Amino acid sequence: MLALVVRQSVRHPWMVLTAAVMLLMVGGLSLRRAPYDVFPDFVPPQATVQTEAPGFVPEQVEALVTHPLESVINGANGVESVRSESIQGLSVITIVFKEGSDPYRARQVVAEALGDAAARLPVGVGPPTLTPLTSSTMDLLKIGFTSSRLSPMALRDLVQWTVRQRLLSVPGVARATVFGGAQRRIEIRVRPTDLIARNLSLNDLGAAIQASAAVRGGGFADTPSQRILVQPDNGAVTAKSLANSVLMPLNGGSLRLGDVADVVDAPAPQFGDALIMGKPGVLLALSSQYGANTLDTTLAVEKALDDMRPALTAQGVTLYPALHRPANFIQTALAGIRHDLLIGGLLIGFVLIAFMRSLRVALIAFLSIPLSLLAAMLVLDHFGQTINTMTLGGLAVALGVVIDDAIVDIENIARRLRLAPPGLSRAAVVEAASVEVRAPVVYATWVLLLTMAPILLLTGLHGAFFRPLALAFALAVLASLLVAVSVTPALAFLLLGHAVHPKEPRFIARIKGAHERLVRRLCAHPRPIAAATALTGIIGGLLFLSLGNELLPAFRERHYVLQVLGPNGASMDWMRRAGGRISHDLLALPQVATVTQQIGRAEAGEDTFLPNHSEFHVKLKPVDGAGEEAAQAGIRKILSRYPGIQSEVLTFLGDRIGESLSGETAAVAISIYGADLDTLDRVAGDIAQVVGAMPGAADVQVKAPAGTPILRIRLDPNRMALHGITATDAYDAIEIAFQGHVVTQASDADRTVDIALALPPALRQDPESIGAMLVRASDGNATPLSAIATIREEEGRSTIVHESGQRRQVVTLNPTGSDVSGFVHAARARIAAQVHLPPGVYLDYAGAAEGQAAASNQLMLNIGFAAIAMIALLALAFGGGRPTALILSSTPFALAGGVVAVLLTGGVVSLGALVGFVTLFGIAARNAILLLSHADHLVEAEGANWSLDTMLRATRERVTPILMTALVTALGLAPLAIDAGQAGREIQGPMAVVILGGLISSTAMSLLLLPVLCLRWRQPQ
Repeated sequence: MLALVVRQSVRHPWMVLTAAVMLLMVGGLSLRRAPYDVFPDFVPPQATVQTEAPGFVPEQVEALVTHPLESVINGANGVESVRSESIQGLSVITIVFKEGSDPYRARQVVAEALGDAAARLPVGVGPPTLTPLTSSTMDLLKIGFTSSRLSPMALRDLVQWTVRQRLLSVPGVARATVFGGAQRRIEIRVRPTDLIARNLSLNDLGAAIQASAAVRGGGFADTPSQRILVQPDNGAVTAKSLANSVLMPLNGGSLRLGDVADVVDAPAPQFGDALIMGKPGVLLALSSQYGANTLDTTLAVEKALDDMRPALTAQGVTLYPALHRPANFIQTALAGIRHDLLIGGLLIGFVLIAFMRSLRVALIAFLSIPLSLLAAMLVLDHFGQTINTMTLGGLAVALGVVIDDAIVDIENIARRLRLAPPGLSRAAVVEAASVEVRAPVVYATWVLLLTMAPILLLTGLHGAFFRPLALAFALAVLASLLVAVSVTPALAFLLLGHAVHPKEPRFIARIKGAHERLVRRLCAHPRPIAAATALTGIIGGLLFLSLGNELLPAFRERHYVLQVLGPNGASMDWMRRAGGRISHDLLALPQVATVTQQIGRAEAGEDTFLPNHSEFHVKLKPVDGAGEEAAQAGIRKILSRYPGIQSEVLTFLGDRIGESLSGETAAVAISIYGADLDTLDRVAGDIAQVVGAMPGAADVQVKAPAGTPILRIRLDPNRMALHGITATDAYDAIEIAFQGHVVTQASDADRTVDIALALPPALRQDPESIGAMLVRASDGNATPLSAIATIREEEGRSTIVHESGQRRQVVTLNPTGSDVSGFVHAARARIAAQVHLPPGVYLDYAGAAEGQAAASNQLMLNIGFAAIAMIALLALAFGGGRPTALILSSTPFALAGGVVAVLLTGGVVSLGALVGFVTLFGIAARNAILLLSHADHLVEAEGANWSLDTMLRATRERVTPILMTALVTALGLAPLAIDAGQAGREIQGPMAVVILGGLISSTAMSLLLLPVLCLRWRQPQ
């Protein structure tokens, strides 16, 4: 089949050339419009259900809201795991679906399951709501607003009802969450003495307020010629209009709401706040839609923001437009990859010209790079893949590989043309030379594709990360094979058919001469060489097993996320004061550009924190890797100076990846399961103490410690009956005294405002004097709360966590070293020796170490299957197990070279480096296939005897293509390896380092030792 392709390409070269030019044009246009993102979607299909339960403490939320919803969701089709948090006033349930599920269908399944459960929730609990479907990285842009002219309430109104609405209309924006400022509501501040004097109840006020704010339809009126619509309208509902609304008629007038209450615009109770650069402000956090183009969406949002900037400036608003901008990482990564591709391409071009001494030959070989890479990108784009750092990394790693087939082909064509007699048809020479190397090129390509199979078959988060890289690499390699058997011979016929072919460069001739003399001497010692090969494999394997492990390296985003947890029960005022001081200290670091603090939570936001939980976003100035490490050390030092807080420091992508692995942001999460919360707390405290004493443990936290102050009010039915007070009377009085009771909402053209019953600030109860609060019965008598209830201050819980319906306590930490797996192994041993687990309590470890172990185990299993397929392919192609063993004899040296490279660059194998080892074995086998197949060709096709001279000739004629392919692969990878660890190369860099190290050792083995082994053990039958 491929021989036919070669023949037709040589006979119709202009058609092939036209197709190649069209591919370049279409690929270039596709590259301009392709969607760009930070990473592929690595979060499995999931849905989050949030249910507001105003006034409920965590135990009530767990029992009355979370349990009923969990019981329904756990039985839904396709659900893999369910996690939940019950906090004050809110239930949050995260549902993870089985891999491969359609995210839209998954959300539909949850919505259907929640339909019946919603009707069984207690009165006062809001309906369960699904949060919008967002991308894996979620964050699109964080924008800060501060003003010395506008009040917090006016600034919040401006951002929430003007800026937010405009930015939500930008295609690709899924959610816009507002933190900070003061949310406006209309408060009816009841004067209790006036109510008693007028013999009015709270229900009377509630009914009057609802009537005043109600919107009713008037229908229509028909006349003989037209229909007239009727619209009753009492004007906009404002504090003034509500104060003038009638409560009841009186003799000669009416009693108005303002006669018994003060009606004012006031801030609603806060669940969250924000500090921008250490100052009070409003933070707008935008999230991107699932599948949206992050880069294009960011640019569109920024354009809309620029349009509004003059109006904001005129109102005295200071804008901070990029407090967190993930698109920066995309642009940095793209620029880095472009730089690496450019430098690698120039180095490859230099090697081609140096070896071939012909610009035409170099051009023919070089064209396989853009053709192969663009063909791969066209296929990726056709199947809806984004162009992200992983796909670009796969293409960058493939840069030096995709040219190998063309080099082998064009080198053989050029050599045959140089040696061909004058009268022989040039087309026949080109065709024969290309067909001659067709088989080894095909076998080498299929072996390389088989080494990609284990990566393509990975599942979970590691599969989501690396499949696009492996797919891009495999598509580029497959495209390079098609280019080598079509475009390369066609261009060779057009450009080289009548050209004068220069002689081989002198330095190549000298290299071949020295190489032949050395191989001739080595051929006298085949058995020691075989023993050395086996020993190299054993030593390399043992060294590989001794290396440290990590799932993914730290990403150089120049952006840190600080989780700061204050003391249990700390107020928002306490967190604001602490946050202001922390922000001031962070801004003093020379590497820090901006600091933002989110306190607590926002309605329907992705972060459901309590008031004592803050998240700082710290954006760095343009610094290198050393600057980032210095900044991280400085941040940790600052946080350590604040007693009473727990903290952890992560990059933003590290935070998101940690949440995907374990539901926690930290790199290591130790979950403790059991039924009794106090027992879980005790075990969690013991574990935290043990791991906190280990060297390299940072940010050790117990996720949901007990100790939150709770004021328990237990109503006594007998005493309530004695005073004629119902539970509703008591509940209404307590709610109005502390948070206010929302009666209804007022709607305007573009906004809604809550209307709430509350007490005047002077009468709002201090928790210590709550017993003196008066509760009014339906007959008008008022009774102190202490007369009908037992009031006691206790310690309670801020959060109750479930997983799969079981109660869970969590200890999280971030190892400071890169060998996360080694740290977790040591932690397991210490915990097993020092922590006693009561009956019914068990532990589970999750996070980066467990993800690394799972990925490694799965990868090794996949490698086993791929190795069997590879051995079968080589055995069928070369006729048995002996030649297969000879081809794979370069593997021990490839392994040893890769291990040495890892040892020289830190001694830790990330999943990216592990993928590099897998890829390396396929690249190393290519050279062995070229040498062995050419020796067989000389014997079978040209009639040479199997002898030392034949082996030396085969080696001499393959020195140039083997050296060239090794050099171009190495030089194509060199920029990635040199820049390993820089932004955008964190994963591909370790891959390149491993491949580069193994390529050097395996090429030396193929050129020096493999001919010796082939001569001794490759005797044709």
